[in-house]
Amino acid sequence: MKKKVLSMLMAAVMALSLAACGGGTTGSGTASTGASEAGGEKVLLVGLGGDPTSFNPDANTDDYAYHVACNLYSGLLTLNNNEEIIPDLAESWEISEDNLTYTFHLRQGVKWHDGEPFTSADVKFTYEKIIEENGYLAGDLAAVDTMECPDDNTFVITLKEPSAPFLSSLAWYNNSILPQHLFDTDEDWTTCAAATTAPVGTGPFKFVSEQSGVSITLEKNPDYFGGEPSIDKVIYVISTDTAYQAFMNGELDYLTDVPASSVAALEADSNYKVGCLSAGRRFQLCFNMNGEHTSDLAVRQAVAKALDREEISTKGTNGLQAPAYGFYPPFLDWAYNADADIGEQDVEGAIQLLEDAGYTKDADGYYLHLSFLVFTGGTYADCAKVIKSQLAAIGIDATIEELEEGAWVEKVFAGNYDMCMMAGFQGPDPDNMTNRVGTGGGLNVSFYSNTEVDDLLAKARVITDETQRGEYYKEVQTILSQDLPILPLVEYAGYYACPSYISGLPYIDTDVDDINAYNFSKVTINK
Repeated sequence: MKKKVLSMLMAAVMALSLAACGGGTTGSGTASTGASEAGGEKVLLVGLGGDPTSFNPDANTDDYAYHVACNLYSGLLTLNNNEEIIPDLAESWEISEDNLTYTFHLRQGVKWHDGEPFTSADVKFTYEKIIEENGYLAGDLAAVDTMECPDDNTFVITLKEPSAPFLSSLAWYNNSILPQHLFDTDEDWTTCAAATTAPVGTGPFKFVSEQSGVSITLEKNPDYFGGEPSIDKVIYVISTDTAYQAFMNGELDYLTDVPASSVAALEADSNYKVGCLSAGRRFQLCFNMNGEHTSDLAVRQAVAKALDREEISTKGTNGLQAPAYGFYPPFLDWAYNADADIGEQDVEGAIQLLEDAGYTKDADGYYLHLSFLVFTGGTYADCAKVIKSQLAAIGIDATIEELEEGAWVEKVFAGNYDMCMMAGFQGPDPDNMTNRVGTGGGLNVSFYSNTEVDDLLAKARVITDETQRGEYYKEVQTILSQDLPILPLVEYAGYYACPSYISGLPYIDTDVDDINAYNFSKVTINK
């Protein structure tokens, strides 16, 4: 169970959606020489913040594994850089009039990397295995009544009741189809060879080797159903806080986390291309609803009144991450409630709330002391420092603790914190709220539970009329604005960069929208 929880929480950090945030088209400077060609081969060097916990992407989910999985494996469906559902192993599909039966027509002639044929039986096996092992998709697959394989190229799912977000769930995360001939054993699916030393998929690149803490090497799959990649290899270089300098030195070709302070310079330099990831995700402050002080609504209300989101945006992100309003990102207009928000900063009102609730200042001049857990990297810590200053103005001392992803997950889910900050994609369907604020939701790090919210989310899930669904989600947001288990901070914006001689990276060349956003099958290096 612990492994399941950690997997789901780590998924929260994921950022998987494109927004048009500009790119470098003018300016001067000299791009680094790069290491994209070695021995006559075209090699893409990609920064990766850490080692994957497993090469079975359906078992131990983490950000690092996902990046690699997008090139090793394929899903039945996937999402492009605009968060649209597009074909992957399923070439097309139909949904019955009663919204219960989904018929997927699979690509023909697809082979696993070891030469074995891919068939509908692999799809059925994968989903059954996820249910059996309680993988991340198990909750969504709980809606399934039957799964059938009429022939090798057809897969049919029938649901117990309609599920509006069902296709989105199959396309988003932890959705890789696994080879039945390698995983249908008595071995643990997280430690068998196919999950550790010899992963086999149907994706555009094949596994070659892994050197822990150093690199992961993939080579092109000439039989890839989407067309043979033009580059020969992808090497994931394990790098942490040195990634930006490594990119500028030419030791990386694709930087997936450009420091906020360096974005403008790269955008202004024609030797580089810059892309931005933002829509559907934001920074949120989460309260531990079981905390000694944060379980008190008055404290949560006071913290909300202390926040100046414009200042957090300006000082914490150089203005690159816009202030966030409301209790769901506005990228889906039909599900967004603009009237549900925390209001403007009110320092005196915040202090009055604390005093009315019986809090008194200690010898240091604080009403209370709270822990504040954030991730290392990105703009998390910078935003947290601004928030710390704003809370100090109302007499709350926030102690910031910066943690690597795994340590953050362990501590937050254990409930060993008062406040934390998290981001993550909140789509592709607003049913994502179920994970974040539904009772027992895998991403509900606040331990929030409201039966009215649960009921509204359940109703929204089983109807297909968008307008009616939207009303339910708007009601949920109104309740959240009253209960305040979370607070909106700033909209996420993550910047990506590559030298101008590289093309075909979906988050940078946004017209590449017919593959997964981290699929490198269309990358070209014209150096």
